Amino acid sequence: KLERRASFGVGSPPPRPAASRCPALARGEGMAPAAHGLRDLAMASAGQHFVIDDAETPLVEDGLPAGSGIDSPHRQQRPLAAGRWRRATLRACASLAFVGGVALLCAASHRSRAAPGMMQSRLEGHQEEKVMGWHMMGDNFGWSDFAPAADPSKLEECGQWEEGYDYNASRVIQTLVDVGTATMCCSACAAYPECGTWTWGAVDDAQWVTHVCWLKALAPGQLRAVAKVAKPGVYSGYPAPGVGARKAGVVAPPPSQSLLLDGVHPKNSDGSRAAPAEVASQGTTFGKCPGNVFVKGHGSVSLINAGANVPGQPSGKVQALEGDLIVPFMDGRTYFGNSCQEGDYSPESYQAMNLLGKKLSWTTDVSGTACGCNAALYLVNMPQNNVVGTCHDYYCDAMSVCGVPCAEIDLQEANQYSWMSTLHAYNPDAGADGLGVGIGYGGSRGEPERRDWTALEYGPGAGCIDTTRPFQVSVSFPTDMQGTLTGMQVELSQEGSSCGVGGTVSEYSVQGHEALKELTQSLQAGMTPVISYWKSTDMLWMDGIGADGRGPCVQDTPDQCPEHVRF
Repeated sequence: KLERRASFGVGSPPPRPAASRCPALARGEGMAPAAHGLRDLAMASAGQHFVIDDAETPLVEDGLPAGSGIDSPHRQQRPLAAGRWRRATLRACASLAFVGGVALLCAASHRSRAAPGMMQSRLEGHQEEKVMGWHMMGDNFGWSDFAPAADPSKLEECGQWEEGYDYNASRVIQTLVDVGTATMCCSACAAYPECGTWTWGAVDDAQWVTHVCWLKALAPGQLRAVAKVAKPGVYSGYPAPGVGARKAGVVAPPPSQSLLLDGVHPKNSDGSRAAPAEVASQGTTFGKCPGNVFVKGHGSVSLINAGANVPGQPSGKVQALEGDLIVPFMDGRTYFGNSCQEGDYSPESYQAMNLLGKKLSWTTDVSGTACGCNAALYLVNMPQNNVVGTCHDYYCDAMSVCGVPCAEIDLQEANQYSWMSTLHAYNPDAGADGLGVGIGYGGSRGEPERRDWTALEYGPGAGCIDTTRPFQVSVSFPTDMQGTLTGMQVELSQEGSSCGVGGTVSEYSVQGHEALKELTQSLQAGMTPVISYWKSTDMLWMDGIGADGRGPCVQDTPDQCPEHVRF
């Protein structure tokens, strides 16, 4: 999938008002190079360098080694080279940023999310350069404010904690920067099996303290008898028992147990049951035309694979198998078409489905996917697009990834831990609403936190939707008496489960748009279903833990994404 909304990870500045929102607005604020495969940034501030030394003497309390508190040798930083931000990503948003983004020039960009916060971690002992979440304010630097949790009355559980003390444990196991709340820090600690206590910097404008989270291991037998050092402006505490089972991104995800053709019912082009041998040859081609699938109540669909994943990057392969199964491999994207021929692309070849007053249902298998993976099914107005775009296939979406904007309805953006379904309106004057409105579970800074269900209901081994197994999805588009769209209803269910999860988007108000009216027109014109599979270190916008600490993923680990998912 590709980059969409202007958004940030768990610990970044709040989004700008909708009127000034753009794909890369403040994308660089608070970002830093770090371990765990984070993007390689070399940042500077036009001659002003960050230099953080260890002038303070490391604390030694009650015989504990230096480095067990927050005044530790790992505070050392090398000066940063002057110059412009360099982003080793697939994204195409050109920006000139002065330590956090004073000036930004928007361009069409790939759908990642800048994700400072829990992603910005490193194993102690490594010497990567790190930049705190400072941003330029005249000649001064200051910390960005953090938006409150979606519901301040509902925060993740945490053990005992107190203000004004630094807990010195046996050693610091991880340091996280740009962490917006103490609750986030406590939740992150719960995700690390070794973490027995944590300290979070709340004081304003203090280098290497403000919004920094130290995760610490307890010595064998130490239990909670830690040395407490009085220190204004910090909080310290202990994780709550059991919370770690609801957090992901540290322990490897459970691998998929699905075989490629599990649950598949072979079909002919007319929908009749077929013997496997009759369609065994399908799926052996990975070019533009991988084959057909049959959609009950609609008919046969020819898949048309994308001309490019993003401009300049080839699309991954997508298979069509047994007339019933679509298998996108990493970076693959495919469109529902009327027919497919090798050669040039044409907008007339794409399906124009009108789903007003109707329901689209499918089975999805995201088993094995990790934090940072995204298996997506969405609708866009490709048949009405006469601009070939920079992917050379008439693709359009809400973020103009291939140079062309249009309405977009995200039916599914998901991995084993997170789910989002989102509406994105479009009109020629205001453009596309990149942020949109939706439901699901996940979301972190810059993307509204979605808490329509929790990890107890959705996730590996969860009580309603166990994502280690395939499950069923239905999305419907109800209308009023005049035929105008009234919202989007999403239902997730699973064979053998007595409960499901879901919700309804019934309100959509955004500046410059008559959103539901515009989406009514988009659906009436006919929208093309698109399936894609992608990964990123910047997926915390979807699966991060959020300011309330209740989201699923502490950090994204796209290197753990399996090679394919199934629809």
